[in-house]
Amino acid sequence: MDISRRTDYAIRLVSALAESDGTPRSVRTVAEEYEVPYAFARSIQHDLSLAGIVKSTRGVHGGMVLAKDPSELTLHDIIESMQGVPSSAACTKEENWCSRESICPFHDVWVSLDEIVSDFLSSVSIRDILDGRKPYLSQKAREL
Repeated sequence: MDISRRTDYAIRLVSALAESDGTPRSVRTVAEEYEVPYAFARSIQHDLSLAGIVKSTRGVHGGMVLAKDPSELTLHDIIESMQGVPSSAACTKEENWCSRESICPFHDVWVSLDEIVSDFLSSVSIRDILDGRKPYLSQKAREL
């Protein structure tokens, strides 16, 4: 699974909103502060709104705010809203992608990997990351 540039930018925007504690932020301001091209940020903001992750209001005091509590908003939520359900192989994402699926000895491995990745990403909240809590780190990562 690759994290696309679009998804990386979305995570930046969501992080900015989580840090603003409910104060509306303009797309332009957040895009400049977090080095996201403005046109890209507008498109991402639209997709995040459709996914129910952000709310947008127009006007002088308008902007965007998180629609979910950052402690309940996970990396999985953001990734899925930007690039679909995370998957390790096309055969786990697209039904009937491969005619060998039912006899392939690796298909179950890729399905299991997808479940592990999804469970992990669902366990990491934006609040955990921003507050520096790292219960999700493996022992190996903690040693680095």
